Amino acid sequence: MSLLITSACQLVMIPIALAALTKVDFALFAVITQMLTAVMLAEIGIRSACARLLIDARAKGETEYNKVWMASVCVFCIQATVMFLLIFILAPFLGQIFHLDPEQCSAATELFIAVGIINTVGYTLSIFSTALIAGQRLSQVNVIASLCAIVHVVIFVICIKSGLKLWSYPVSMLAAMVCSQTLIIYRALKMKIVGKFDFKLLEWAEVKVIFTLGMDVFVAALFSVVMGHSLLLFSGHLLTLEQTAILAVNLKLVNMMTQILHRIPGSAEPMLMKMVSDKKDEQFRVWWQLITKMTILSALFCAGMFVFWNKLVVSTWTSDEMVMQGAALVLLALIPFRFLVHYVFVNSLAIFKEIRKVKWFLLWEVVLYSGLAFMLGQEFGLVGLLSANLLSMLGGALLRGMKCFAFYSAIPFRKLLMLFIRLTLPLVSAFYVLFVFANRFENLEILYSIRMSICWSLLCVVICYFFVFDSSDRLHLNSLVLKIKNG
Repeated sequence: MSLLITSACQLVMIPIALAALTKVDFALFAVITQMLTAVMLAEIGIRSACARLLIDARAKGETEYNKVWMASVCVFCIQATVMFLLIFILAPFLGQIFHLDPEQCSAATELFIAVGIINTVGYTLSIFSTALIAGQRLSQVNVIASLCAIVHVVIFVICIKSGLKLWSYPVSMLAAMVCSQTLIIYRALKMKIVGKFDFKLLEWAEVKVIFTLGMDVFVAALFSVVMGHSLLLFSGHLLTLEQTAILAVNLKLVNMMTQILHRIPGSAEPMLMKMVSDKKDEQFRVWWQLITKMTILSALFCAGMFVFWNKLVVSTWTSDEMVMQGAALVLLALIPFRFLVHYVFVNSLAIFKEIRKVKWFLLWEVVLYSGLAFMLGQEFGLVGLLSANLLSMLGGALLRGMKCFAFYSAIPFRKLLMLFIRLTLPLVSAFYVLFVFANRFENLEILYSIRMSICWSLLCVVICYFFVFDSSDRLHLNSLVLKIKNG
């Protein structure tokens, strides 16, 4: 529910912003936001580490909890200081990085500092939401996030209508941050899950433990942030701001699709972890493979639907100028597929607490992607940038992750490789043929979208039935549907 509300609010803001801002201004804020996301990498997985340690400490008693709480507060303050320094160090170089003229450079610098300060203060205060999560109150954090997303949109609309233009973003962000943090701090204090503020309880050994555990999570977090949020940064550096604005609009839809599809494997993780803990290895293997098939097939099906409906949806939602076409559109639609392939075949090592086995390969994949993005982006523009995203998957951590997962899951590597090929090759080939054929009827708009959607749906059903799912898969899928029906 929180995801749907937040996504809907973000989608509402884009046409409102585009109606009041130029494409250059819109792209300018998009790249600033992505730059700040990079700055937030200084967090290095600390929130996750603190939440885990606070959960363990609560079971050991109040004294231990207070020690971990004070260590967490100290670490959050250290991280916030690092973020502040990074913001003020990077701010003077924005004009050079994104090739801005003097007027744009001045506006970008001011906005970058303003939004950066808001984000950093919000991060510092998120120690209280971390305490709520550690206290098993995630639902309350989500409710507050949903309410504040609505507040964000309302204030943003008021500011835009008042003529604040780009400054509508930081003003509405500040209002939402004050609202959310006030409610979260109130709930945390009321539920008495906030530790004692006493510097005498601060032990540097606890601080060291938090940083050490945070570093284990950092590499995976670094990979996710770079692969998920760097595309606009590369676009802002290598392409024009007008092209970046078009990419930002379409990427918003793709990111929302990725978040929704991620719920398939993400929601299943606790169940799979329990199977591993209970030593139900055969049951784990059966269900992991079924979930993997559902995830990858859903990603490819949605990619096709995105391509066939993109022109109609984007032109209705924003304007005809924001529509993407051709190879760039197809490559953009495959971003969720790329993310989910990595998630199920590499990130599944986290189920066995062995994600560190691929940390160097994840770092290599980041370097490979960055190099390919610069080379291909300079040569082929947006198509080159999007191609780099897919090509880096094949030369990165995928094969190493599959080999490690094969060892811990006792699923033969050859079987995993064949599973990947069976999931991708037939559908990708079918989509290519359909897409080439469909270009002849692209001008039919709504009828084109409907016809292609029907054809693509039928193709997916036939291919899944004959090439992907076997009899045991269908049996387990029916079992899952019956369990859902029976509550």
